[in-house]
Amino acid sequence: MDLGSKCIPIMLIQLGIILYVVSSVQIAFIANIYVIWSALAITLIIASVILESPTAALLETLSTVLALIVVRKILNISLIWFPEYRLAILLLGLNSIVKNPVTYAVLFSASIISYYSWSLIFKRGDTLIDRLKSLNVTLKSVKHSALVRVLALTGFAVFIAYVKPLSLIDEAVYVLGVILSSVLLLFKEHKLLKNLSAIASWLILPYVLLKDIAVRSVVEEERKLEGVSIGRIVSKLVYGKPANVWLKEKIHIPRSPAWYWKVETGNFTYNPYAQINYHILIAGSSGTGKSSLAKKLIKELYYQWAIPSLTIDPHNEYVKVIEELDGIVVDASKISINPLELDESSPRERIVQVADTIQRVFRLGNLQRAVLEDLLEEAYAEKGILNDDPETWKLKPPTFLTLLKVIEKRIEYARSSGERSRYEGLKPYIRLLSTSIFRETTIKFSDILSKPSVIAMANLPGDHVKAILSETLLRKIAHYMYVSGESTGLSHYIVIDEAHRICRRSTEPSLVARLMMESRKYGIGFIIITQQPLDIDEAIIANSALKISFKLSEPENLDYMAKTLAGYISENRLEIFKEALYYMPKFYAIIRDSRLAEPAIVKIEL
Repeated sequence: MDLGSKCIPIMLIQLGIILYVVSSVQIAFIANIYVIWSALAITLIIASVILESPTAALLETLSTVLALIVVRKILNISLIWFPEYRLAILLLGLNSIVKNPVTYAVLFSASIISYYSWSLIFKRGDTLIDRLKSLNVTLKSVKHSALVRVLALTGFAVFIAYVKPLSLIDEAVYVLGVILSSVLLLFKEHKLLKNLSAIASWLILPYVLLKDIAVRSVVEEERKLEGVSIGRIVSKLVYGKPANVWLKEKIHIPRSPAWYWKVETGNFTYNPYAQINYHILIAGSSGTGKSSLAKKLIKELYYQWAIPSLTIDPHNEYVKVIEELDGIVVDASKISINPLELDESSPRERIVQVADTIQRVFRLGNLQRAVLEDLLEEAYAEKGILNDDPETWKLKPPTFLTLLKVIEKRIEYARSSGERSRYEGLKPYIRLLSTSIFRETTIKFSDILSKPSVIAMANLPGDHVKAILSETLLRKIAHYMYVSGESTGLSHYIVIDEAHRICRRSTEPSLVARLMMESRKYGIGFIIITQQPLDIDEAIIANSALKISFKLSEPENLDYMAKTLAGYISENRLEIFKEALYYMPKFYAIIRDSRLAEPAIVKIEL
């Protein structure tokens, strides 16, 4: 139920309470007017709590008073046909309410009390109060004539349309509705149809004013879905006349209608089955909360849906989390994995893949790449594996140690110094990779993919070895995925921390990007974590249904992530994203997923 719909039953309850109190008074009515004022004040304060907005409560209570005016008009008609004493007393009581300035003073006093109480508790802004503070309004005596009352009500409607961010159509409908209702109320011929029209007009006033405030697209849908609670919504991107601006002391907001971050409330939960795919991108500067959020997702996905995660961990940050889940911790320095194993691929296909990885990791030139492919082909031939003979593909594959021996042999038999230098230029890289880490594969992928696992790489010698081991693992996972066949649901998550080291942007999609494009049908999702989104393969970002960005301060990454989250550039939209990312407090993030029309800012709860 949105905010406008909530106002209607509250208004009817208030109306019923006031009419009951007035109709029950027979003697000393003037003493009981205090009871009515107290009831109005208390119900207004209660309404501000239920509606989560003092302004909404004030508008709704004023609408109740306006509805009392309609009831008073109907009583005037009724007394013509039914001259009952109790109806006359009721009419007198209503006159004492709607014509008494103290009634409106009580309402505004109660609104101010509820506003400051609400602000103190929830630290949120309020549209009407913010606007009134910036306006110099002086109230003059108003003559009690029909024309003046119509003009006053019309002026009130125009003022509300100004301070409340509405669409042009909503503003026009609202103002015209108030004018029509006011004119109908002032006609002397009180026909039933006209009075019913007037009643309907005032009853729908709160709905027309407040129907677009609630975060329906986020909160209501999340209540229907089971999911991982990521945090509390504090703001949502909207377009209109800025009001209730989030972090307004730092983010510049134009006065004219514009994109801005509006204060909102609600919970944000993540349900992978409600997204267009299972993939998550988490970006942000160091220390802003990326890894903490990833750890929470790993635990909650396993607790709620029994979805295990395999984490590629460069710094052993996730070991403790996996141990809490009674998972498998693999020390990468104590295992062995052979990147040259074919895994049902042809030698030529594996040669191209390995050469591409080594070229990218060590930043080799194209000539060195060509020489490396030639050397790899000879290393396979040393083991009797030929590209045009599939029967030989089942033989034991070479390792980087085999490749190193091939290079040393080429250097020994080189015919010129230039030829020798080409081989010697590659030798240091292959010597680094010919350690025990890249020998015969000892890790069992069926085990590490069956329960929460982490590949802890902190003890490996350098980032180059970590990057090549990571790509080899992912390639092995891809093979295991294809062999296992298609899945009917989500079965694993692959978590890659510091992904910019192994998923670099290039002319061709990276291995991770290709896996993400195909992994849904195999039941695998990816959680990609990076400090440098600009260096990530853009296909990875494009294929992540849930994008989360914490604070970014480096200009190029900030600009790139702002454009990614904004979706399109219109007026001040990009600047709003850039300012929000730059000034984002710790553990706050902009979140955009495939269900939301516009992003939201969420305080991550760990």
